[in-house]
Amino acid sequence: MPTESGDLLYGYADSILHGTLITLQVGLGSLAVAVALGLLVAAGRLSRGRLLAWTATAFTTLMRSGPDFVWLLFLYYGGQTALNLITQHYGMPQVEINSFVASVIVLGVIYSAYLAETFRGAFLAVDKGQAESAQAYGFSRLQTFFHIVFPQMMRFALPGIGNNWLVMLKATAITSMVSLNELIFLSRAAGKATGHSLELLLVAALIYLLLSTVSVLALRLLAARYAAGSKEITL
Repeated sequence: MPTESGDLLYGYADSILHGTLITLQVGLGSLAVAVALGLLVAAGRLSRGRLLAWTATAFTTLMRSGPDFVWLLFLYYGGQTALNLITQHYGMPQVEINSFVASVIVLGVIYSAYLAETFRGAFLAVDKGQAESAQAYGFSRLQTFFHIVFPQMMRFALPGIGNNWLVMLKATAITSMVSLNELIFLSRAAGKATGHSLELLLVAALIYLLLSTVSVLALRLLAARYAAGSKEITL
């Protein structure tokens, strides 16, 4: 429905703004899931246990081999069907998965596979001697990781995290296929209602460009922070 914003964006300015906020929430939520799960999968990839390492490798290979769109539909509809089969078997009420929660989890799971490889490479880039020295001084493994290894990992991982965030931000558009009221879904709905689809989708594209530009600037600030105290050597 048109909003009270006058003729701005044909009366759908508030709707487009709402869609933009939902897009940001999905993107940031998915990033949080992807980082947390990505660290766990990376730990599995680096594990000395063969079964754990094989499972983590199989997960990253499988997630990266299929299109995001296919995984979203498969996990959203397939996951809901499987869950309801279980609840039906035990005589429990049917469950309807919230499209927002499902979108955050599915995108987070998909991109955790990419971030796992980023974290794995970043971990291997940190000098092992530093962790050994920290443990020799009495640091526990967790203290060594969070105070010594992790800050240096981030310096190596930030470029990969940044690239995946930018891709993930644009990938939020596919959540419109599960009727989530994000930017593209509401822009298309407004376009159909007003007959100005091209103009409103162009506005959506410009909003994505703005979000990406702000993200790049923020990532540069983070990179500068984690690079503090390190020197670049030019050969």
